Amino acid sequence: SAAELAQVAPLLLNSGGAAWAWRQIRQTPLKDLPIAHELQQAYRLHTLHVALKEREIAQVFTHLRSQGLDPLMGKGWVIARQYPEPGLRPFGDIDLYVQAHQHREFSISLSNLGGAGWVVDLHKGAAELDDRSFDTLYAHSRLVTVGDGEARIFGPEDSLRLLCLHFLREGALRPLWLCDIAVALATLPEDFNWEYCLSGNPRRSDWMICTLELVHQLFGISIARGRITAQGVKLPQWLIPTILRAWGQGKRTKGRRKRMASYLEQPSGMLKALAERWPNPIEATIGTKGPFNNWPRLPFQIGECILRTSAFARQQWKLRS
Repeated sequence: SAAELAQVAPLLLNSGGAAWAWRQIRQTPLKDLPIAHELQQAYRLHTLHVALKEREIAQVFTHLRSQGLDPLMGKGWVIARQYPEPGLRPFGDIDLYVQAHQHREFSISLSNLGGAGWVVDLHKGAAELDDRSFDTLYAHSRLVTVGDGEARIFGPEDSLRLLCLHFLREGALRPLWLCDIAVALATLPEDFNWEYCLSGNPRRSDWMICTLELVHQLFGISIARGRITAQGVKLPQWLIPTILRAWGQGKRTKGRRKRMASYLEQPSGMLKALAERWPNPIEATIGTKGPFNNWPRLPFQIGECILRTSAFARQQWKLRS
């Protein structure tokens, strides 16, 4: 209804779902509402943004290849290209993944681009996929056309696994991330290798299977049911309520929060920042490498806070020593 759209529109605009919402209502009477105009404008903006980012991605890869460097790209544009229309999936950074020993070489090469103003998130290794060798990831990668150039992206199996584990690691805060997984499932290539996709660390594979079952239950997307149900998927009772609560709150993601170290010099707002960083049950389970079962989540949340605080203290000690 119009009232319901007005209620959810701010969350859609904040979470990156505005363009998709406009696609859903543009053939209905809701399209004439003032709030619908904001969703339409977001759709237009994202469509223009994608065209610009594709040109940037092509230029970045062309530049790196001229230096003999060939990174892997994931998330962002890689999944956005699988949506039905350009502009439905906004993205910002160009996420590049490189081997740890090459990180400095890539950093220097990118810094030599001058004033291009491109935002590249250069990952040292592939954290969510480090249960596989980088050579294996590279062997399964694919070259795709972007703009007037080519980019090397993760293979579909590694890309889907990356999307699932990233969604969980970030506490499942953005519905758009689960939409990404739904789109990936709906556009799997015919040669998709489920055996390889679910290989690696068994705990991570269990996490991934739970995420695929979430997509099935929340979005109704089929997921190669024979392969998944054979492994006895049963979601814990707290999982879906946690996700829906997080989406309703519109909580800021890690990348959009003020750095915690800044509060050491200006303590005002520290308590609010700490409350904002209290891990939800999903984030805590992943952070402590726990199982998705019906055990209480509070011990995992406390454990995750202890791990974070210890890591933060070590980081500050190194900076000051």
